[in-house]
Amino acid sequence: MTFDRPGIARSGSDDSGGIREMVEIAEVRKNPLSVLFLVVSVGIFFFARLTNPENIRFLAFDSAEWPYRWYAIVTYGFVHVEWNHIIVNMLLLAWVGTWVERLIGSARYVLLVFSAIVAGGLTLLVRQTAGIGFSAAVAAILFYYHFAFPWKRELPLGVPNIVLPVALLTISTAAIVFGWLPTVGHFPHIAGALVGLVLLAFFRRYHRPIDDDPTKSS
Repeated sequence: MTFDRPGIARSGSDDSGGIREMVEIAEVRKNPLSVLFLVVSVGIFFFARLTNPENIRFLAFDSAEWPYRWYAIVTYGFVHVEWNHIIVNMLLLAWVGTWVERLIGSARYVLLVFSAIVAGGLTLLVRQTAGIGFSAAVAAILFYYHFAFPWKRELPLGVPNIVLPVALLTISTAAIVFGWLPTVGHFPHIAGALVGLVLLAFFRRYHRPIDDDPTKSS
């Protein structure tokens, strides 16, 4: 059995329902934090949509309320109020985050994610603004993975992985310089990306195989 991104099991047998269930369980066990981050973010999103977005305002980061709501420098990362925002972030979390968690292990993965969220929050604090969303963590995850395997051709049309983070960094920098998309958190994105690159330098030696078959016992 092999795995196609994003972590979907592929079997040559049609009567492998039990094996498929084992694979699905194993996949969740290998990515507990990615699953947890997704469930928490989606849960908060739907709670806000079904009640009132003001009910989750205390979780959002606002520099005007610092340091009274100090915890928001972490919780803001799990807050989304727009469909496009949460869909993009959660798809990227599921697509790349699960592989990074397998690659470095859950303990290092949680350090990567929360370091990126805090770094993104610090840019909001320094710039005296407000913000929400998992985007800083997503940037860290994307940059970590694509720079860890820069010459693998996993992007559409066989483009090398390194092209994506370089393009994103270029776009974010240009957006800051020229004032494009002012409502987008370009500074948190860049902060998260830098966290991903810095931690890659420290964590690379601990990388694990990520294409193993979870149905095989060790």
